[in-house]
Amino acid sequence: MRALILIAAAACSSSPATAPGPAKPPPNAADLAACASDDECTLVEACCGCSAAGKRVAIRVDAVAEYDRTRPARCSGSTCPTAISTHSSCHAEAVCRDGRCAVQPHLRPD
Repeated sequence: MRALILIAAAACSSSPATAPGPAKPPPNAADLAACASDDECTLVEACCGCSAAGKRVAIRVDAVAEYDRTRPARCSGSTCPTAISTHSSCHAEAVCRDGRCAVQPHLRPD
């Protein structure tokens, strides 16, 4: 009988299931940019990309799916014109500088 009481007491004292914490806010490009080498970085279209008078931003390769998933929430207020952008990020590559993914524009001849 004593063993049964100990088992019942142990079962009752187990920690209750915890509720999930608050939802994380949508990430922005800065949250997704930590890197150690250039090959960890890539360029993605901002809300208005290079074919819509916009630009590209640099993020980690492994963060692209999350960045794209949150695009509707981040870009809901954006209106993008139909025009080719001349922003320097549209002729650039992604690099890792000082531990952050960054846009490195290509040099253009004058």
